[in-house]
Amino acid sequence: MMVDKIKKMLDRGIIFVASSLLVILVLGALWQVFTRYVLKDPSTFTNELLGFLLVWTSLLGACYAFGANKHLALTFITNKLTGMKGLIITVINDIFVVFFAVVILLKGGMEAVDMTMSQTTPILGVPKGLVYSILPISGVLIILYKLLGINSYKKIIQKEGE
Repeated sequence: MMVDKIKKMLDRGIIFVASSLLVILVLGALWQVFTRYVLKDPSTFTNELLGFLLVWTSLLGACYAFGANKHLALTFITNKLTGMKGLIITVINDIFVVFFAVVILLKGGMEAVDMTMSQTTPILGVPKGLVYSILPISGVLIILYKLLGINSYKKIIQKEGE
């Protein structure tokens, strides 16, 4: 099915980018330790870079978790309900998630990017807006995942009809 292929491509893309950033995080941390304790001349850029990469990796991981429905959630109610009642709770939950993604991550993130694009980071000298750009990116990704998840609603409805 086309929806499954799109989701799989999205999953792979996010995993690739997050994994690459994680490798850079590990190498950067090792470099920081090496320069501090072996060379006795700590690297100045790694601390700032690692902080930014940690934020990006975390938010990309959160997007992937939403796509896999493995995000942090209170599931004691949804685990007890099946069929249409469970579907109703799931839809309500997804509406709240999309609302959060649109208002906070997408709209708020775009405002944060807009306000900080002219400011630069003290050590790396990159626009702070680039650092904050993961907010609207993650908002779009979560919205995409939730839209792709609508397909699972159809499966539950069809199962109920049988």
